[in-house]
Amino acid sequence: MLNNLKMLLDKDYTPVKKATYYQLLDILFNMIIYTILFLTIYSLIEKSFTMNKIYCYSGLLIIALIFKSHFGGWGMVKMQKTGSTASKDLRIAMGDHVKKLNLGYFNSHNLGYLINILTMDITDFEQAITHNIPDLLKVLVLSVYLLLITFFINFKLAIIQIIVVLLTIPILKVGGEKLEKIGVEKKTVSAKLISTIIEYISGIEVFKSFGVIGDKFERLEKGFRDLKKYSIKLELAAVPYVLLFQIIIDLLFPILLLLAVRFFMNGELEAKMLVGFIVLSLTLTNVIRNFSASYSVTRYLFLSVAKISDTLNYPTISYKDEDFNFSSYDISFEDVDFSYTKDRKVLKDINFIAKNNEITALVGKSGSGKSTIMSLIARFWDTTKGSIKIGGKDIKEVNPDSLLKNISMVFQDVYLINDTIYENIRMGNLNASKEEIMNAARIANCHDFISKLSKGYDTYIGEGGSTLSGGEKQKISIARALLKNSPIILLDEATASLDADSEHEIKMAINELIKDKTVIIIAHRLNTIKDANKIIVMDDGKIIESGNHEKLMNDKGTYYSMFTAMEKAKEFSI
Repeated sequence: MLNNLKMLLDKDYTPVKKATYYQLLDILFNMIIYTILFLTIYSLIEKSFTMNKIYCYSGLLIIALIFKSHFGGWGMVKMQKTGSTASKDLRIAMGDHVKKLNLGYFNSHNLGYLINILTMDITDFEQAITHNIPDLLKVLVLSVYLLLITFFINFKLAIIQIIVVLLTIPILKVGGEKLEKIGVEKKTVSAKLISTIIEYISGIEVFKSFGVIGDKFERLEKGFRDLKKYSIKLELAAVPYVLLFQIIIDLLFPILLLLAVRFFMNGELEAKMLVGFIVLSLTLTNVIRNFSASYSVTRYLFLSVAKISDTLNYPTISYKDEDFNFSSYDISFEDVDFSYTKDRKVLKDINFIAKNNEITALVGKSGSGKSTIMSLIARFWDTTKGSIKIGGKDIKEVNPDSLLKNISMVFQDVYLINDTIYENIRMGNLNASKEEIMNAARIANCHDFISKLSKGYDTYIGEGGSTLSGGEKQKISIARALLKNSPIILLDEATASLDADSEHEIKMAINELIKDKTVIIIAHRLNTIKDANKIIVMDDGKIIESGNHEKLMNDKGTYYSMFTAMEKAKEFSI
């Protein structure tokens, strides 16, 4: 538990550590105040309370209170500020780390899990370091200090106190373990609910069209019910143990009081020590009593710390060369196998070369492995067997960021950020001038429709480009790729769902995009890749045919059947 926190705090969170030192100084002056209180009681009963002692103790008390207020207040302010900074830095570090993870991580961790970590779990981390840990530290140090003073008063009474306190530790431990178990379940339910909410909002149009909204969306309703159930269970989980702990601690004081009075009557304890012991024991009881609630909450918060640590410790994509310049941009697959899971190979013994200044097209039915090949080139995944090389260099040896600088991708499902059209195109090259951005838009055939919008390039397009048509989003995506001007172009189903006019315009834009580039394209409409230098036909993860359009038509194999079926489909009319 503490190792996870130390790992996170060792990420140069020096300000948090400094703020903790202020809290420790606050505790120190708290201890001085208790010492002055004890000495005052001692002097009063001894009847040795002179004016000099009054001035001395009063002065020391005022000084201690001033310093306690200063360090306590300043420590609290410092802790709040540095806690927020630590959370911000941790979120940035998490974002950078997640970016370097293999996509296999995202298959085993849903979106709700990641959102939970970046929001609620890091907020829990902040609460732990700014509130709970300082509070626990204060309680522990004060408890040890007060117990040491009781040793000075009476050894037997101090031993009894320690034994009773030690007997309560298993109660807290069992309560904490139960809280952790239910806490894990609650966090799992919460992550699933977030994923379901995202799914519900993203597919609201479909759900409305089928009348699956509100309480009719059973999965969403069940998610809310489960969250309510586990939230209540979590709140009640530690209550019996905390209550039992507090009852025992509350009973400790009257028991000690009876024993102390008996020791006094037997002559084993002086009157001045009896009064001092009563005051200190009452204080100690209250301090330890507060420990139980803080401990339970901290155990729960440390579940979040563990989740954050697990994510940060998840292995990133490895590489040898930080920044590599490829000598050429031929892409070669050499005996490549790939599996998303151990059960089934998605790609089997893939061998081909996509040459620079040429178009290599991938065709085949859905699930044949075309998109997986694209993902492997971009190193979203690593091959299970074999190698992929660019210019003779194994891409596993290259920093993924350096690799992706050389690749532009245009996906079938274009993702645009909730910003202006201008900023969405500028993503291709953040250093591009306005003229370069507009020129890319012209080449991509999207300048005209952008100019007709009321705010032109400054038009906000909604989340995912919700205010634009499929063709318009595709053109902006191509403009972005044009602006990036990478030597390798991956076109994943770029014209699969467009009307004839949009497809024609996008084909013109693509022709500009792919000049003098290594191009790999996927297309269901085979007429769009008739001019490709090489066409690779995929089936069930294997290459079954390869060649240009003319060769494959002459071979009269799978490609021939697909192409003739497409031509016949054109003749069909209603």
